[in-house]
Formats: sequence, C-alpha cells, structure tokens
Amino acid sequence: MDERGYGCSSRIVLGFFVIIFAIVSCIGTLTFLFDNACYNSMSKKIPIYPNARVTLSQHNFIRPFGMGETLIMLDSDDPPDVVRDWYGKTVGEAYRAVQAGSNDPFFYMANARYSISGATDGSGTQIILSGVCAS
Repeated sequence: MDERGYGCSSRIVLGFFVIIFAIVSCIGTLTFLFDNACYNSMSKKIPIYPNARVTLSQHNFIRPFGMGETLIMLDSDDPPDVVRDWYGKTVGEAYRAVQAGSNDPFFYMANARYSISGATDGSGTQIILSGVCAS
C-alpha cells in the first residue's frame, strides 16, 4: 500500500492561502474600478461650483463622489441665477456628450442631484450636491 508523506498537508495550506489571496485581490480590484467609475460619473453629473466653499462633506465609503452615498453643501458669493445657469450648462454638456457617444459606459451608473437656493443670510447661494452610486 502506498502511504502519503506527511509533507502533503503543507501544500493544502499553501493552496488555501493562494485561493484566499486571489479572491481578496479580485474583490479589491473590482472595488477600486467601480469606485473610480462612480467618481468619474458623479464628478460630471454634480461638479463642484468654481470658487465655492465646502461647508459640509459627508460620504459613507472610500471618498466623496465614489461608491456609496455622498452629500456636499457649498456656499458661493455668486447670485443663485448665475449658479443655476452654470450648473444647467455644465451638467447639460455632460449629458449631451454621453448621448453623442462619448465612450463612458458608467455615466448612468450614478444617481446625482443638485439643489440651488439663496443663502440663508441673504447674500450668495447655497448649493447642495447629493448622489448615490453602486450601493
């Protein structure tokens, strides 16, 4: 009768760790890729207004505008109409570029909204950016 050597159990343990490493690497790579896709999509759908001050920034995953939920509040000295026009033009251009065939398959992966209103102190504008991606 053939008897197995006692060294075979170390191969099983090594194989187990190789499989675990491969699984963790795949999950990490996919998370990184999806987070970048979300960031690119949300940055186009709800860009940060130029020269606006961030008053609140919350996100529940790796970074703002990445995977998960994002809420950012901004203040600007510009009047609400100017800010609203800028967002309409900038976000509209992003949507038109995608519809015209700009190779961005992940653009519709994120749900994003912006809200623009007069500042509570009466001068300037308050901007609220919110989005959810791959949650």
